[in-house]
Amino acid sequence: KEDIRLLNLVVREMTRFPGIVIMKVDTDLLDIFLSRLEKGLLDGLKFMVQFNLPNVDGREKLFKKFLPEMLPTEKIDFRSLAKSSDKLNIKQIGNAVYRAAAVAALRSEKNRLVKMADLKTAINDERKRGETVIERWVKSQYL
Repeated sequence: KEDIRLLNLVVREMTRFPGIVIMKVDTDLLDIFLSRLEKGLLDGLKFMVQFNLPNVDGREKLFKKFLPEMLPTEKIDFRSLAKSSDKLNIKQIGNAVYRAAAVAALRSEKNRLVKMADLKTAINDERKRGETVIERWVKSQYL
């Protein structure tokens, strides 16, 4: 209940703001999320645009973009990374690459390569970092 009150407060304040406000919500259950807002607050929102999580092709492109060519790596199977990172958003994919690079940077100089295993571990770590407050609330209420 505290999360919903806070969310309603945020939306109420946004409707009073004279400029443009962009709000990002990370959840696959946007309909359920919106249904919990007070109707009057929803009327104050002019546009709601839903951006889906990247598909496997999009995730593959993101991994290629986030792994710079100058970064020392072993052979990377980008398709495999994309397939194993379903339900991750762009920020989580970037975090996974950063984590893998940090792990590699701590190795001895000869072994300072980003490996597939580093990336797979980092992907799993990103999954375990926890769900958002809204996702936990939605699951507790509806799933």
